[in-house]
Amino acid sequence: MPRAELHTARLTLRPVSPEDEAAVVAALNDIGVTGWLAVVPFPYAPADFQQFQTDYAVPGETYAVHDAAGLVGIVGVEDRTLGYWFAPASHGKGYATEAARAALAEHLAHDPSPVKSGHYEGNARSANVLRKLGFAETGRFDKYCRAMDRDRPHVDMLITLDDFERALPIEARSARLTYRALQQTDREALHGIASHWEVVRQLGSWPWPPERDFTNCRAQPYRGDGFVWGVFQDGALIGTVAVTGAELGYMFAPSVWGQGLGFEACRTAIGHTFATSDRAFLEAGVWADNMASLNLLGKLGFRVVGGDLTWSKARQTEAPDHLLRLDRVERPGA
Repeated sequence: MPRAELHTARLTLRPVSPEDEAAVVAALNDIGVTGWLAVVPFPYAPADFQQFQTDYAVPGETYAVHDAAGLVGIVGVEDRTLGYWFAPASHGKGYATEAARAALAEHLAHDPSPVKSGHYEGNARSANVLRKLGFAETGRFDKYCRAMDRDRPHVDMLITLDDFERALPIEARSARLTYRALQQTDREALHGIASHWEVVRQLGSWPWPPERDFTNCRAQPYRGDGFVWGVFQDGALIGTVAVTGAELGYMFAPSVWGQGLGFEACRTAIGHTFATSDRAFLEAGVWADNMASLNLLGKLGFRVVGGDLTWSKARQTEAPDHLLRLDRVERPGA
């Protein structure tokens, strides 16, 4: 069953609740919103919302989308069909794409079958959102619009799991690798990496034995200060690299160890951080028995500046670790 609450970099997607009534009724009494929807009535009354919330807004299928100020729209994948609307005040911020991508990723992680959507002709804003998500046109037919009480020309569209993954934004590229935010569709590959003891024993916060709920919570865009990227080689997830706060972190599947890919990914992440922020330094923590990571970080220019005994969640004991630091001026090639 898809999760009832999702998070993106800027938004929270949660079940529709009675508290959303006033905002939804206000937004859907704008014909500039409702006129582009197929089944929503106009005018839109509180009773319409109450019926929608009670009879149709299934948690895990339909989401109320909130930013820091409150409700901005509704998005859902029901009967393998994506639908959404967003209030005019939120237009131009990329919210529709961001929220629909999260809802699609959650749905496709559970059901990889193709998903339908579409838009009425003339709705350039929605057409752009669907193209960015990876939808492709399948035909044009008249479709009834309840708010307008007439048939209108409609563009039918479809997306497959492969289409969705190909359309995900690439954050960076290096010689052999690409980098992007993780999505729920990556969770099986991510769990496969986190199912190797030799990987997890060198991490600070991952559990052992591996827990799917923990993996699923990590298989989504990072919301904090910095970034977490999935690392892809020829389209396959081989690891992650992150700069969260001022800390560099990474993990890679054992099958790619010894190929210099960790060095390539970390160097890309470091370069991106120093190019896009004013950070004066980065830190990294490594267990004292992780000689491979100590050597990797040394090649990147990090130096040991401290150490301690720290609790390891996977090992379920305290273990000695090293704290390393890389100053901007010390970065190789800087």
